[in-house]
Amino acid sequence: MENIISIKDVTYTYPEAKRPAINGLSLDIYRNEWLSIVGKNGSGKSTLAKLIDGLIESETGSIIVDGQEVNEKNIWEIRSKIGIVFQNPDHQFVGATVEDDVAFGLENQGIPRDEMVKEVDAALKMVDMQDYKTRDPQSLSGGQKQRVAIAGVLATKPSIIIMDESTSMLDPNGRKTVLNLVKQLREEQNMTIISITHDIEETELSERIVILRDGEVVQKASPKTIYDMGHKLTNYGLEEPFSSQVAYLLKDELKLPEGYLNEEELIENIWKLSSKI
Repeated sequence: MENIISIKDVTYTYPEAKRPAINGLSLDIYRNEWLSIVGKNGSGKSTLAKLIDGLIESETGSIIVDGQEVNEKNIWEIRSKIGIVFQNPDHQFVGATVEDDVAFGLENQGIPRDEMVKEVDAALKMVDMQDYKTRDPQSLSGGQKQRVAIAGVLATKPSIIIMDESTSMLDPNGRKTVLNLVKQLREEQNMTIISITHDIEETELSERIVILRDGEVVQKASPKTIYDMGHKLTNYGLEEPFSSQVAYLLKDELKLPEGYLNEEELIENIWKLSSKI
């Protein structure tokens, strides 16, 4: 598989910090993959996102994005390839209306107005928010705000989207809606998705999971392999998936298949086994 991001021996320490936030980290991220980066608070997840986007500069090592090393000379070109959706969409809103907000990134790129209007309409249509373009962003629900934030990112046509805890403020239905939307857009636009989260439940749509602890990669594998770690996930400050917790409680009552089962698979197996009793 082709790398779109290569991180080699990167270290970063915040001013006056006693230890590095990122400590000699190396990681390859593949083109068009959905990668989830998980870990407890303080593990280095958001710091890594800032390093990839060039918001902070590493002390050692190198970061190559789409064939270009991140440095002062090409930082703006690299940032044009990356869109970030933050935890709180309110922090991204700068315009009086939804369409103003989505147009903001295009204005910074100097896109002509006629073309900008088309791109804004297209981006809002992709997230099914075209009927809200004249609304004040602050009047929207949490899920709608996050859709507008995603539209603002999509309008600039990035090849990489970083979701930095971007569903943590949503209710379960809103979280599921946004994640399914990103899944659909990734399939249609062939984008690379980097999802940063402390919630293991949000990683099911990813193809690979990386666990960080103290600024280092301690595990990287497929979701199933990570979920099969079960209670050992608590060693990294993570909760094991809810369906795994339920399966563990039922292990003496029902003979469930070995390994991880998602919620739908667990319900299906419980139904089958119960019907035989």
